[in-house]
Amino acid sequence: MKRTLFFIIILCACIHPSFASDNSWSEGADINNDGIVDYKDFAIMAKYWLASVPDITWVDINDSGEGMKDPNGNPISHGGFTGEMSKYETTNAQYCQFLNAAKDSNDITVGAYNFVYGAVGSNSGADFEGELYFYTYPYNFDSQITYSGGIFSVRSRDGYDMSNHPVVYVSWYGATAFCNYYSWRLPTEWQWQAVADYDGTYTYGCGTSIDPNKANYWPNNPLGLTSKPYTSPVNHYPSYGYGMNDMAGNVFEWTSSINSGGFCLLRGGCWGYLDGACAVSIRATFGPSGTDDSVGFRVCR
Repeated sequence: MKRTLFFIIILCACIHPSFASDNSWSEGADINNDGIVDYKDFAIMAKYWLASVPDITWVDINDSGEGMKDPNGNPISHGGFTGEMSKYETTNAQYCQFLNAAKDSNDITVGAYNFVYGAVGSNSGADFEGELYFYTYPYNFDSQITYSGGIFSVRSRDGYDMSNHPVVYVSWYGATAFCNYYSWRLPTEWQWQAVADYDGTYTYGCGTSIDPNKANYWPNNPLGLTSKPYTSPVNHYPSYGYGMNDMAGNVFEWTSSINSGGFCLLRGGCWGYLDGACAVSIRATFGPSGTDDSVGFRVCR
């Protein structure tokens, strides 16, 4: 199956997610011991990370060659990541919580067809006034969040609560605004890859190989959903590398990186593409206001 994103060619996973590090899953997720597992429980990740991984050659998803070599024709290598990154992709429940909070603080507006746009409200992290953040259901039947009576809520379908599934139909503006609202950020593409390829040996975010028991990619549809998006809960598959989930498949993930053409870079593959798109060396490009049923994000700081 070939899908198009306008390519020129991301704890229990509900409101309180956990965060991965080189030791956090063994020591317990409630890092600050406040009785809940939430975004305050970031743990230190990758204390000893490779300064670079040599001879990594980019393979663009449409073979355009964008970014495959430096100006001198040498293969591009990447640096590492020392910081804190979400174990899971951001869920519908988490994004729904943000939308309700941002509406109350006037940091978003709800326009025609219940489209969500940026606004400047009482939160100091507000950005992107007038930019498209998110499409709600039912204008877009693949969105998992509805808006009615002034309240955003998460859908259920096929007997499944979609709360723990990754949010989709969120733009780069909408993902970045979510991060800004809570003083987090999107990873750069290099930081994303530094975590995904673990010690430099991973071909995929789930190790040196990939199969339907490790990741959600086309045509798996692990829950047997009768309509798109064929996502899976963010804790459905095992953790790999630094204890991360879904660094391969489920949804493409926005990064903060933007190429010379003004397109934002996404990583990780998704439920709608074959396994090859899940390789850590693959990236996709999309406009910052673009949305799709196979694009989401994860946060770091």
